[in-house]
Amino acid sequence: MALRIEPFAESHVESVRAFNRRLADTGSIFQFPEGPIPAWLPPAPGATVYQEYFVVHDDSQVRGGYILKPQLFQVDGEVRTVADYRLPISEGIIDPRWAMVGMLTLKDAQRRQPLLYGLGMGSPREPVARMLQIFKWRMVPCPFFFRAVRPVRFLRGIAFLRISPVRRIFLDILAASGLGWLALRVAQRPRAGSAAGAWSVEEQFGSWCDEIWERARSAYSLAAVRTRDVLEALYAVEGYRFLRLKISENGAPVGWTVLLDTPMQGHRQLGELRVGSVIDCLALPGREGTVIAATIRFLEERGVDLIVTNQLHRDWCAAFQRNGFLSGPSNYYFAVCPALDSMLAPFDARLERVHMTRGDGDGPINL
Repeated sequence: MALRIEPFAESHVESVRAFNRRLADTGSIFQFPEGPIPAWLPPAPGATVYQEYFVVHDDSQVRGGYILKPQLFQVDGEVRTVADYRLPISEGIIDPRWAMVGMLTLKDAQRRQPLLYGLGMGSPREPVARMLQIFKWRMVPCPFFFRAVRPVRFLRGIAFLRISPVRRIFLDILAASGLGWLALRVAQRPRAGSAAGAWSVEEQFGSWCDEIWERARSAYSLAAVRTRDVLEALYAVEGYRFLRLKISENGAPVGWTVLLDTPMQGHRQLGELRVGSVIDCLALPGREGTVIAATIRFLEERGVDLIVTNQLHRDWCAAFQRNGFLSGPSNYYFAVCPALDSMLAPFDARLERVHMTRGDGDGPINL
């Protein structure tokens, strides 16, 4: 039977629920949203960043779906609409008869939005990542950085490292003896770290965001437009306590960060640690370190155990490292379709000036 791809409508709800049950019954962790209106970034007149849901069906049952998040980006100096290709999900993961569904979602997404990227994916070996690579998408990891604010709690609580009895005993010895505390303090010592700017917690983004964007945008070969209206749309997620931090020097704003302060509960990698996450950031060129230093001080005063972030731009990566962040294995990948790749050619040279954070994907609701 022929497959069709349509915008998710109320008439598809029961079939999507049945699709999710079939996936869950076979142990799949993937689920598609069960309502046609996104809770985060719903389409609205005049919106420049929003989400759209699409379903694949054969008239009798939904067999897959995907999400598009169109948004204005600066691409090599020009503002263009670029879309995040999210959560392509197919019944092919449990039934080979529907193996073509993933390919159909990708082709349909490229027809609707020619400039696409993907963010996340976990690993280049995941099914969606392998499919993108078959279609000549470029894929690179977004480096992961962390700073243990409370080394003893970090050593006793980091689930990712405590994966065997031997490792747990070793980490407990490091924590109890003080050697782990000392080693982390030495390793995380700022290397020519920047002086922290003055910070203030903002209830909303102000017009100062627009000025920072206009003065910073030329530093990036590819970056989502980060103006006041866009930021308010992205970080007005009900149930999530985003912290908007404005950093200033001599009374003038030089940058900002968007943060989460999350007490983890049984997290597969972070256990029960209290984690400060740098979700998004922007600064005047050369002030990245000032912004990071202030953010560290702020999160330390709040009492987090660990600070984490994913960054791609060379200046942000370097600034985090100068301020004592360590790098770890990344499960957060950035992929671009061939059309976007060609606009950034030569890609390898332009990549170091691409600004990608967790705020550019579904990261705001996953940490």
